[in-house]
Amino acid sequence: MTEYPHAGTWPTVILGWLTGENITTFYIGFTIMTLLVDAAFLALLLRHHPAHPRAFWAAWFWVLFGTAAGHTFVWRLDIFPAVAVAGAAALLATRPLIASALLGFATTMKLWPGVLAAGLVSRFNSSATWQRLLAFFCTIVAVCAVTIATSGTERLLSPLDYQGVRGLQLESIPATFLLLQAHRNPGRWDLGYAASKSFEISGPGVDTAMRWSTIAIIIMLVLAVSWALYRLCAGGWTTRTTIAFFTVMVLLLIATNKVFSPQYIVWLGPLLAVVIRQRLPHGFASLRAFQALIAGCAIIAAGLGTLVYPFNYDYIWNHVGENMFAVYLLVARNILIVAMAVIGLIWFGVEVALAAKIERAELHQQQEPSSPVNGATASTEAKPVFRPRRGRHSLAS
Repeated sequence: MTEYPHAGTWPTVILGWLTGENITTFYIGFTIMTLLVDAAFLALLLRHHPAHPRAFWAAWFWVLFGTAAGHTFVWRLDIFPAVAVAGAAALLATRPLIASALLGFATTMKLWPGVLAAGLVSRFNSSATWQRLLAFFCTIVAVCAVTIATSGTERLLSPLDYQGVRGLQLESIPATFLLLQAHRNPGRWDLGYAASKSFEISGPGVDTAMRWSTIAIIIMLVLAVSWALYRLCAGGWTTRTTIAFFTVMVLLLIATNKVFSPQYIVWLGPLLAVVIRQRLPHGFASLRAFQALIAGCAIIAAGLGTLVYPFNYDYIWNHVGENMFAVYLLVARNILIVAMAVIGLIWFGVEVALAAKIERAELHQQQEPSSPVNGATASTEAKPVFRPRRGRHSLAS
């Protein structure tokens, strides 16, 4: 599996040592292994649930999402980096260095989490910024050193070489319109299994779609770098905005990519469970609405993806034009992903505005005179709805 980063295949390597060469035993063992990861993550979501009432909501989301995602949830390697990213998000407030190291390890497993590192940046004169980034990059260097030592430089670079030969995948959002037209006009486009080990579309308009996909990815990367530069200059890093940033970046990565394998939806599940588990600030019920909307859409999108693959996939690429229902399922899934990305951007903006408002409220409280007269006057006024929290759900670093 040289198309995967070396660290991303370690779960299968370890399992292979335990199960031996019998392929049936390996399949059973892999299913058990991923289900154990699923159960362990569920247990962590429910940990300290009496003190965290939203833990049950997060747990139910995780159960429903995993059920909707179907076999891609348990028969793909993507659950491992996805859970590592969720662990990084959950530990940002209390164990930021471990969180950064986890994000670095997730990057060596699947590459895409590397974009999320922009969320680790805070003000340039804050030691926490450089500590988080150092933990992230040192972890990557250490894992890469292991790969080079055990499998050589060629194995380290093989996933990057593989990405260069990929075309426009059938399920990707940039291919949606072309796929729909291919089924309405059979024979004009070629749909089939490519050298990239994925099902791709070729024909009129494909190069244009790939060009627009590249432009969209560049814009997404510019957005990530701009956010990091803004935090580097302005500071104001918070765990809530960082987790929201993580979620939006994952959505944008999926929405803009020329590749969208069925298992990519799994990237969202663990991270959204952590989002749902967070305590909400007082007086901001709109955040709950945004989170619930994204979570609900994620479950539906996962279910639609399962209906497409494996149940109706032959009608997507092989029996072209014979069953439009399968195509409409895929189109609906892709539209839902785009809608989630838009909702996510709005939610991220609300989180940033909330963090700024809380920071201003805290600064105002610190600047208030402490004279008895002013103190007495202040006691008769309404208390601000923003209450700084420390510990697991701390808003400020």
